[in-house]
Amino acid sequence: MRFSGRRVLSTLAKLVVSGTVVLLLLRRIGVESVVTELAKTQGGWVGLALAVFALSNLLGAVQWRWFLLSRGVELPFATVVAFYHVGLFFNNFLIGYVGGDVFRIYDAARASGRTAEAASAVFFDRLVGFVALTTMALGASFFLLHAYDVGPALLAMPILLMTLWAVALATLFHSRLAGKLASAGDVLLPRGLRLRLSNLYWQLHAFRHERGLLARAFGLSLVVQTLRVLVHYFTARAVGLNTHLAYFVIFVPIIALVSSLPITFGGIGVREQSAVSLFGQAGVAPGPVTAMEFLAYLVGIACSIPGGIYFLARKEQVKPKPAEATVLS
Repeated sequence: MRFSGRRVLSTLAKLVVSGTVVLLLLRRIGVESVVTELAKTQGGWVGLALAVFALSNLLGAVQWRWFLLSRGVELPFATVVAFYHVGLFFNNFLIGYVGGDVFRIYDAARASGRTAEAASAVFFDRLVGFVALTTMALGASFFLLHAYDVGPALLAMPILLMTLWAVALATLFHSRLAGKLASAGDVLLPRGLRLRLSNLYWQLHAFRHERGLLARAFGLSLVVQTLRVLVHYFTARAVGLNTHLAYFVIFVPIIALVSSLPITFGGIGVREQSAVSLFGQAGVAPGPVTAMEFLAYLVGIACSIPGGIYFLARKEQVKPKPAEATVLS
């Protein structure tokens, strides 16, 4: 793989952003404070977080396989689980929280010869997860408004996120709107890229006709995302925090979205900084929040290690089958 000067500069910039945010956060909080909080860690809560995260990964692989099958990508469940964990492993170290999705697309495309279909399955799997998280956050915001008389500002971010997903779905499912975007693409994009994006769009657009699949996937995603919110809650309990679960349901989706921005590796730095800012609204001190998020990050790495082992141990035995659909190349 060749590394262009632009790519090297982009990588260095992201390393600088990650390092700067971490250093500023530690300077504000104090390394001793974080170490002190981590020293209080209770192993039982960590073990529970590990078990819950592992279960969420298996269910997440089930959801992704549903989308793959709907696009004609038929892979054994064990293979899908392996590919899913490879993606999780690299999510910890690549750009944002979604860098590992590239590996999922690559592996599924190599195994099936269906690049556009594999890409659309990963994209929609990620989108449904964000919609489920935001739905949970909106519900928790209303709960806190009613039960604890917190300020209505707590609703602002979930409503903004829900609007974002609604616009994204409208763009994907509304053919006329897509046609207008395509017209703009004819002017702005080179022909080869335009054809690839058009192929991917129509794969995504086809999901509008699979309402049963979308309903099942959304229901399962609510379970998966609930488990992952509980991971943060359990790591908080592990360092002695006993903040109401509803705050985690509201704040974790926002943290996840900010962490997925392509400005740092594995969301390092921005994840902790955003958590400190959000949980500060609930009166939680920065030290325990930073320790909680760092511990949740370690739990994520531990549960994705099987994917790293599989990636290192496997040989190039995944070969593409003859393509049965238009393939992006």
